Amino acid sequence: MLAYTAGNREAADLRMIRFFRGELTEEVRDWVNDGLISAEQGEAILARHDRSLVETDRPSLGYRVLSALAILFAGAALLLLLSHNWDQLSRLGRMLGLIAATGLLNGLGVRQWVRGQRDQAVLWFFAGGIVYGASIMLIAQIYHLGEHFPDGLLFWALGVLPLALLTASRLLHVLQLALITIWMLTQWRYGLPWLLPLFAGAALYQVLYRSRSAVLLHWSLLLLLIWLNGLYAWWYGYFHQWISSAGSMHLVLTLLLLLLMHAVALTQLSHPSRGRREDAHSVSRWWFRFLVPLLFLFSYSRVWFDFIRDWTMFGGMVVLPPLLLTMVLVAVLASRVPSARRLELLATGGALTLVLAVIHYAPQSMALAVALAVMVNLLLLIMGIALMHQGLRERRARRFHGGILLLLALGLMRYISLIGDYLSSALMFAIAGGVLFAAARYWKRQASQAAPVHTEEAP
Repeated sequence: MLAYTAGNREAADLRMIRFFRGELTEEVRDWVNDGLISAEQGEAILARHDRSLVETDRPSLGYRVLSALAILFAGAALLLLLSHNWDQLSRLGRMLGLIAATGLLNGLGVRQWVRGQRDQAVLWFFAGGIVYGASIMLIAQIYHLGEHFPDGLLFWALGVLPLALLTASRLLHVLQLALITIWMLTQWRYGLPWLLPLFAGAALYQVLYRSRSAVLLHWSLLLLLIWLNGLYAWWYGYFHQWISSAGSMHLVLTLLLLLLMHAVALTQLSHPSRGRREDAHSVSRWWFRFLVPLLFLFSYSRVWFDFIRDWTMFGGMVVLPPLLLTMVLVAVLASRVPSARRLELLATGGALTLVLAVIHYAPQSMALAVALAVMVNLLLLIMGIALMHQGLRERRARRFHGGILLLLALGLMRYISLIGDYLSSALMFAIAGGVLFAAARYWKRQASQAAPVHTEEAP
């Protein structure tokens, strides 16, 4: 699980390069103009970062932001104009006015699109999408159409989605995801929001095959994660109570889904596209960022006892089908994972399966909860030592300090749960501060005797 690979170094480099792609293009152009490299070599360098020497310069971010605000204000002005004359207009006049405002803004977008001015067209489509949604709500109010409020949000998102797909605009995809998120939250009380995968899938298609966006990637994956939990509850017939009554089942399901997501991300670490590899590193970190806090939570025997009780009460057998399916898929995906990470992936899946099997078949008692809590504490201890060792071996400051902090946090939690009075807690914090200071001095002494320290983001 803690195996260090060259991919981690690449992930840190990718995060740095992402912020300087525009400057990189200009620099490579200067190299070509100065005769330092050929145009072919410049294209090959920029192709690694999804750039090109011959690409047309896009307007600056400031220009695009100001243009977006100007167009939004124009849309607001149209709505206010309609609102000013609202009482004087008939029902038909109100409806035609809203339709005209929506058509005008979207028509301006089509005009700019035909002229090849994509960025301006997207801004007009965005304003048109806002007015389109307002029109849906106001026309429904005028004619007293229906009482199911979430339907308005759904039709609004359905109207924005085709334009988002046509223009490959991240802005329009953000709008449709925002709408569908609100729709999901309002629809949840009535039933499973069945169409959510359509919108999340469209955003994932945008990220994977058209224009990369970390916001769209993580947002759509999070929505799918929530939706799959709801689908699982709907399948077993307790949809409206799954958050409050079957937390342990859905905790395991979320772990399985994150493990599967982690496995899929690992298969993309050797993808030819640098952007795809960067996205894979970003997604794979979900697993560690969820797992480490969860391990700290389950380092208490009481948490294990409650989990085992819920498992027995709600029936762990309902988790068996997704567990077996996940492990089969992980085993299949492991053949496409780099060899350095394959053992880590299979060992993690095997350990999770073993723990669940022991809980299911062993006697359900407090003794088992204590034993599992001890195992988690030992695992956290090993993780902290391993992080420190890897940090020293690979000259990675954040891994070394991460290991120190993990061990101190573990010691502090165990200390508070056992003793925890004021004076002894003050002594504990003083000792922790001393350990951190000694670790910093040790790292500085080691770093002065070796190569410069690299930095990376700890998982």
